[in-house]
Amino acid sequence: MRCRRRTVLSGHAWRFLRWPNEEHIMDWKCCEFGQLSSDELYLILRARNAVLVVENAHVHLDIDGKDKQALHVFAIDTRAQQRSVEGYARLLPGDDIDPETIIDKFLTSAARRDDDTAEQLLRRALSHARERWPGAPVRIHSPIYREAFYSRFGFRKVDGPFLEHGMPYIGMIHSMRDTTLPSRGLLRGVRGLVEPVAGALGSVTQPARAVRADARTESDAYAFSSRLPADSGVNR
Repeated sequence: MRCRRRTVLSGHAWRFLRWPNEEHIMDWKCCEFGQLSSDELYLILRARNAVLVVENAHVHLDIDGKDKQALHVFAIDTRAQQRSVEGYARLLPGDDIDPETIIDKFLTSAARRDDDTAEQLLRRALSHARERWPGAPVRIHSPIYREAFYSRFGFRKVDGPFLEHGMPYIGMIHSMRDTTLPSRGLLRGVRGLVEPVAGALGSVTQPARAVRADARTESDAYAFSSRLPADSGVNR
């Protein structure tokens, strides 16, 4: 069985579609461990160590023995001179004791912090979780300042705050009963392509801009404010 794969334009590419040389092609995949090529596995582990260990200044063993049972959702920029994972999330199945599906090691590269890669990644992770483990709720650990981001996708706080990586985190659950996932990235892309209808879309895109502004305001209070949440998978 092959990985689930889809190649799409990134958020920046939609905005600059009129200039083909500026396009970035994102190759999205969802793979079981055995389906990953050696090159893909190397790029995933490199990205996880770069963000979760080095950038977050959190010394821990990233390879925790859980990768073989997980689904790996990730994106590679195929136009980059040196291929790299631009977004990644790991999906772990629940069991009899903890039935929730776990999304952890959620990250984006530094180059993707200002576009919609995080939104695309979370939508895809939820979609694959629902397809693979239908009916199972999904759990994620989030830094407190990212609570609003996950709430937009249907997550709700269930416990915390607690310390993880030296930062205050909360536990959040998605019941997966609501099958509608937000598509703000698509709305932003349409606004960039179709300028004549920008006024008509203004009432739709304004909330998205407000949410981003709120997120920036929240994050100013934290040392890791410019980064998306990175979950090492500990404290499970």
